Amino acid sequence: MELTTIRELVDKYWNGETSLEEEAQLQRYFQEEEAPADLKKEAALFRYYQSNTRFRTLDERFDEQLTQRIEQKQAKQRWLAYQPLLRIAAAVVLVILAAVLFRTEWIGETNPVAAEDTYEDPRLAYEQTKEALLLVSSLMNEGTQHIQELETFSEAQETVKTQIP
Repeated sequence: MELTTIRELVDKYWNGETSLEEEAQLQRYFQEEEAPADLKKEAALFRYYQSNTRFRTLDERFDEQLTQRIEQKQAKQRWLAYQPLLRIAAAVVLVILAAVLFRTEWIGETNPVAAEDTYEDPRLAYEQTKEALLLVSSLMNEGTQHIQELETFSEAQETVKTQIP
């Protein structure tokens, strides 16, 4: 094949205008003949294509594997189509569960244990409550005294830090 024809085909190849037959001609030329210096890059490219054609062939199971993958994706898409319905069903189940758990408040029943009074004398109940609240108050005051001591210590520490260069 003439060198001018090869150069024209290479130009057409880079412009994306070659047919499959013309590309096959280029591959045969670069496999059989020594390329001129200005076409060394193209020769290397076409040799690379030729060496990798064996990896581009499809085996017998290709169609089967492709069909299997497509079916898997379609099955997944079918599942995703039900996703809004599943969300609604989950919300309904939660509402029903909440209704079952809190039905006593909705019906208006009272807890029989909470309805019983533990003290018959209101004054005695008041005194017991007052003692419990005083105990809690004294314990809280004791805790705040420790916090005040910590604040004093913290202030002293800050003073020392400012005085030390």
